[in-house]
Amino acid sequence: MKGIKEKTLIEEHYRELLNIMDTLKVGVFITDGQGNVLMVNKESERTGGGMSLDEILGKNMEYLQKVGYVDESSVLKAIESGEECRMIQKLADGGSLYVTAVPYIRDGDVELVICTERDVTETKILENLLSETKTLSERQAKELEYLRANSEARRPKIIAKSNSMKRILNTVRRIAQLDTTVLISGESGVGKEVIANYIFNMSNRDDKPFVKINCAAIPDNLLESELFGYEKGAFTGADTKGKAGLFEIANEGTLFLDEITEIPLKLQAKFLRALQEREFMRIGGKESIKVNVRIIAATNRNLKEEVEQGNFREDLYYRLNVVPLEIPPLRDRKEDIEALAAHFVDEFSEEYGISKVISAEAMTELTHAYWHGNIRELRNMIERLVVSYDGEYITARQVKNLLFSAQKGMTRAVAGENVTLSQLMDEYEREILMTYLEQYQTAAEVARQLHVDKSTIGRKLKKYDIISK
Repeated sequence: MKGIKEKTLIEEHYRELLNIMDTLKVGVFITDGQGNVLMVNKESERTGGGMSLDEILGKNMEYLQKVGYVDESSVLKAIESGEECRMIQKLADGGSLYVTAVPYIRDGDVELVICTERDVTETKILENLLSETKTLSERQAKELEYLRANSEARRPKIIAKSNSMKRILNTVRRIAQLDTTVLISGESGVGKEVIANYIFNMSNRDDKPFVKINCAAIPDNLLESELFGYEKGAFTGADTKGKAGLFEIANEGTLFLDEITEIPLKLQAKFLRALQEREFMRIGGKESIKVNVRIIAATNRNLKEEVEQGNFREDLYYRLNVVPLEIPPLRDRKEDIEALAAHFVDEFSEEYGISKVISAEAMTELTHAYWHGNIRELRNMIERLVVSYDGEYITARQVKNLLFSAQKGMTRAVAGENVTLSQLMDEYEREILMTYLEQYQTAAEVARQLHVDKSTIGRKLKKYDIISK
């Protein structure tokens, strides 16, 4: 009976509420959690898309979008995402509105959506945003420059149809604004960074820096200077002006450390102190620097096992493991595959200007695949399906062909005349490296998966002229 209380309240006080709403100089309308219009004030009716109040009340936003009342519904986006949605909305009469849709959430469900509308042009909105940007301090401007270069912190769209992912998102919504440390675990490609983005955008630090670092991508001897910075002359080759570390850059904001297990043991003690005391010293520094940073960490390894094996400090583990979020692999949440596949088809169809529709039989093949590389592998597969075949429909045969090709790639070698065994073995080795890089992204992770040293993988990548991240 969720939402009954709110709807009853609206019904009992409808006239009183409407009188209050009619005094406002902005358009206001309210829907239930399914997108059915409950209330509309006079200003919203005036600035609407040419439809009367009687034509709007009681209608679902999907219907109003279908008949052209709006080109795109902010209400539906707010219901789908569970978070505030802001957008320029095109109306049927040619007008434009700046719309803010705010969902009212209880027990993880959207029960009401309250929308405000302003009759302004996109140009005016951009002018206001530009004016606000010009008032930023020099420090803020530098932070924004860093973020543009090193972060994709946008409000992410999380597709969650499975119960397991819905539970995770409910947890995320509860803890996002609590400033607590979060540890995200899961296989490579499950979307750990997307979850981190989601936490950041729902936090009370969303207007502050969001700094990301992949600990596996930084050589051990450079990681300390990247995290904590250094003073001028701290070591040979150091910048003469010194350098701020990522902890400083992320001050008052959020620091996301991907592949946290790659922090060397000798550096973990300093990292732990920075977390506990909220202070540290630069390399070569003599004074402590105080910071206020929220930490989100991620790993594709079992951190508890790493502790037991002596690879990770136990005290640091407990300091990070305040709110653990374990993201299940895609093969264990097949309900999400269909929605994700459809989303990726739309994404790449728009990107490449190709109209594609996935058939029911093709979708069945996708949902039954293993997806060792999880969402990253699925996304890659959908992009290949969109660009590799002619015709409007993605067929089951096309899916089978690419799935078979991917599986065969692990064991394929190119045979022919005058080909030596050494050449065949090289081709086989190259295929393995390229396949693993596609799934695990970094040479360090490939080395771990294949149980060899990073230097060995580095030499082989150089030998075969393969570029890694």
